[in-house]
Amino acid sequence: MAKRVTILDVASAAGVSRQTVTRAMNDMDDINPATRAKVLAAAERLGYRPSRFARNLVNRKKTHAMGLVLASFRNPYFTEIAADMLAVAGERGWQVVLASQENRAEDAIGLLTNQVDVVVGHFVGSDAAILAAAGGLPVVRLETGSTEPGVHSVDLDLESGVVEAVAELRARGARRFGMVDSALSQTVQGEYAPSLRRLWYERAAGDGFTGAVVGEETIAGGAQAFARLLRDRPETDAVLMFNDLMALGAVQHAHAHGIDVPGRVRIVGVDGLSLGEAVDPRLTSIALDRLGLASHTLDIVDELAAVDFARVPPIRRAVRSKLLWRESA
Repeated sequence: MAKRVTILDVASAAGVSRQTVTRAMNDMDDINPATRAKVLAAAERLGYRPSRFARNLVNRKKTHAMGLVLASFRNPYFTEIAADMLAVAGERGWQVVLASQENRAEDAIGLLTNQVDVVVGHFVGSDAAILAAAGGLPVVRLETGSTEPGVHSVDLDLESGVVEAVAELRARGARRFGMVDSALSQTVQGEYAPSLRRLWYERAAGDGFTGAVVGEETIAGGAQAFARLLRDRPETDAVLMFNDLMALGAVQHAHAHGIDVPGRVRIVGVDGLSLGEAVDPRLTSIALDRLGLASHTLDIVDELAAVDFARVPPIRRAVRSKLLWRESA
């Protein structure tokens, strides 16, 4: 199947910026007639036709569009982040186009390049690879750092939340700390490699760390891995689950098998999902400041809009995590 011609292809062929192509294709006044003719000729030669969505955006003055790429629509963690992003973006006058990278981030980004001014998301891969997929559009990575010009970031300080959780667990009497890590924590060769969450937790627990098992990042996967951990390390009296979905499974398993939570074992998740309020006992969780993440992200894209989305040195922001202490721990 032939590759779809994008606005960036036209810009490259005509030797102009993406914004100049937009002005030419929409018959805007602030463009030299010769430049307009060159752009239109390049578009005709390549067979480029601007999307109806993009044309509608141009016709609405001072309206920009942000592409938000979610790791998955199936995980409520990402959908809750999307809800906060949509709310903050709406307050600031940004249109948001959603895409999912459940297959490949590059494919999801490619679908957006002709519709948006900047791409935001939880991306796996190098800055260079993500920037290449974006075709020159600026990128904002969520919960990870960046180094490449044109790639910006809002990082998450999760380590401090993990350390705080271990300290609070100890203060409440926990002495033997186990963890259920993600089965997706892998090396390039596909072998298990401890996640950063496990490394931080193990370091904070010190000699009290009893070990870790891995599980699928689902409710059922969390339940199964939690059961294995207690079977293999029965002395464990506090468990950090890789995320809240897995932690919900652990709480359900404990309830179904008569395991007292938090009396026999204390359970802590990561994410701060609202679903944590729906189980009994309610889930303790290391939570991301999602509104802070959204606000910092829109601060960055506002800065990029102010310089007409030029490629500038990385803009970095950071948000802290916070411990939501509930009855499960």
